[in-house]
Amino acid sequence: MINFIPISGTFLDGIACDIPSNNWTDEIWDREFARYQRDGIDTAIIIRVGFKDSAMYKSDVMKTTLYQENDLVQRFLDLGKKYHVKIYIGMFDTEKYWLVNDWQSEVAINIDLIHELQQRYGQHPAFAGWYMSHEGSMQYHQTKIWKPLCQEIRKLNAQMPIMTSPRYAGSKWSQERPISPKVHRQHFEYILAEMEGLINIYAPMDGHVAFKELEGYLQVMAAVTAKYNVEFWSNLETFDRDMPWRFPPIEWEKMRFKLERAQVYVSKIISFELPHFLSPDSMYPSAGTLYQRYHDYLQRCKKC
Repeated sequence: MINFIPISGTFLDGIACDIPSNNWTDEIWDREFARYQRDGIDTAIIIRVGFKDSAMYKSDVMKTTLYQENDLVQRFLDLGKKYHVKIYIGMFDTEKYWLVNDWQSEVAINIDLIHELQQRYGQHPAFAGWYMSHEGSMQYHQTKIWKPLCQEIRKLNAQMPIMTSPRYAGSKWSQERPISPKVHRQHFEYILAEMEGLINIYAPMDGHVAFKELEGYLQVMAAVTAKYNVEFWSNLETFDRDMPWRFPPIEWEKMRFKLERAQVYVSKIISFELPHFLSPDSMYPSAGTLYQRYHDYLQRCKKC
């Protein structure tokens, strides 16, 4: 394959949400980041620093009952510096306010959080960007959350990139009312116009659509992002949404299909997420074999 785009970024899920914790030690995290450097993973995105009543550090803003005793955000930043991985930092998902359209309360606590994060980590050399954690769909008015948060970030740093990973709300998101590629384009024409000059990178998650439908969504997203001159990445989900339980590592042929379909449309491929689903140190043994199959595939691609 010519100009093949491999996976070069990953989310970091520092708080157990709908995926169980690996319970990794500092030694294992160091080993994981060392693999990133060897494998060409140059970007890692902390998907959220707080979720409900848990946080990655003891925060005066989030005031969660549970928090990492040793600051895990700091740990990721230090590993990023050591292994040349750029770190993006996400927000606090209360899973309380915004899901009932009380976006004002969600925005208020996250504006305070932005200042706390800037004060704690703003000078760290590995801190390379911000992540809008509230993925949502149109019914949650995510621009009502993104816009004031991005505007606040721009007051602190006008140049640092901001990214988000919205969904293609297809048939695996809602069998009753899936959003077609045509309507998805209409939604994102509105969203990108509303967010113009604020969000630099859109990396939609690719798992909420049937495999045969994926290319249609990639096509319209490529067109809209090109129109508004923002980067289009793919968030290749390395877990399997087709299983009766959440969430095992994905079947290799499904991963290969999504990887190959994204090639002509995106500038970068990231994943949710390597530590659980594409790491030899994952709690899931099949993640290690998936890692091996993927790297065997990359070797074959180099010979093409």
